[in-house]
Amino acid sequence: MFRNILLIPGPLTTSSRVKYKLNIDYSAREPIFTSIIQSVRKNLLVISGTNKDKYTSILVQGSGTYGNEAVISSLPNNSKISVFSNGIYGDRLKDLCSIHNKLDDYVLLESNTQLTPKIIETTIKNSDSTHIALVHNETTTGIINPIESIIPIAKKYNKKIILDAISSYGGVPIDINGLDIDYLVGSSNKCLHSHPGLSFVISKKDSLIECKDSNNSLSLDLYSQYIDLENENQFRFTPPVQIINSLNTSLNELIINGGIKKRYEHYIKMNTIIYNTLTDIGFVPYLNKEINSPIVSTYYIPDYITNFDFDEYSKNLRKHNIVLYPSPLNKPNIIRIGNIGDITIDEIEKCLTLMIFELMKFN
Repeated sequence: MFRNILLIPGPLTTSSRVKYKLNIDYSAREPIFTSIIQSVRKNLLVISGTNKDKYTSILVQGSGTYGNEAVISSLPNNSKISVFSNGIYGDRLKDLCSIHNKLDDYVLLESNTQLTPKIIETTIKNSDSTHIALVHNETTTGIINPIESIIPIAKKYNKKIILDAISSYGGVPIDINGLDIDYLVGSSNKCLHSHPGLSFVISKKDSLIECKDSNNSLSLDLYSQYIDLENENQFRFTPPVQIINSLNTSLNELIINGGIKKRYEHYIKMNTIIYNTLTDIGFVPYLNKEINSPIVSTYYIPDYITNFDFDEYSKNLRKHNIVLYPSPLNKPNIIRIGNIGDITIDEIEKCLTLMIFELMKFN
């Protein structure tokens, strides 16, 4: 393998066409680039079949956390948010709500425990919260939260939804229309297979109106960003031009290659290959398979590997152009493996062979 294979939840391995688009220089104000902005905003809705009359997409400079903060900081000051967390990114939602004085409830679960409708209902049924916030796919471990059963409970109690879908949008089907999600936050460098530097918010237009005149930030003012994108097809401040251009191409690739459903099926195949290969030689999954997303998985190293050192292991893999991050769980005998990005089945199988070869050196 001559290209880097990033077995992490993002940034990730990108296609040659998406990489090439980084080489093209545009002015942020010229018509050819404003047409690219229009294309990206349109296709962010198209890929999930989201109703363009009811919803809009707003592009935000920066990583997914910038998108989350744009939503939370732009809500009216009297907003109260119930945050549900089973990982570091749910905790980050809590931190954002605290900083902007909008945290109402904070429910923290173990990182191997899935959110349930009962947990949601118990928390919010007598709560003064106006919104709930949660992470769809928590890449701390790979656990996926069942939004199809959770969100209707929140709606039953008239709560608005802030969904962090940063690591799932584009790779896992999400029925934005049917679930009546108010704010979905995504990122360019996860399941959309592009480069980091851009986040986006898919918002109900009716919900977005509440952000008018309630901004607490200049650069992260979601409603003002929306108005300029709508009226001028431009950002208020300098956008990451090359990143937007590469995202436009990656969205087109997603559509041409069969859309989110097809990508989801590919992820499942890749994730299953990893699961079968590793469990066959003694790896133990951190999560029950039914609550693990097909995006990233966490495993305990086999007991017969007695001298494992992750730093040394990752250095050895890097010599093969394979990149692993340490698990956020900070346990010495655990690894986390992502399988998203422009990676083929043949490549993942080669990676697994090399990973096992290098692992046996610690035996």
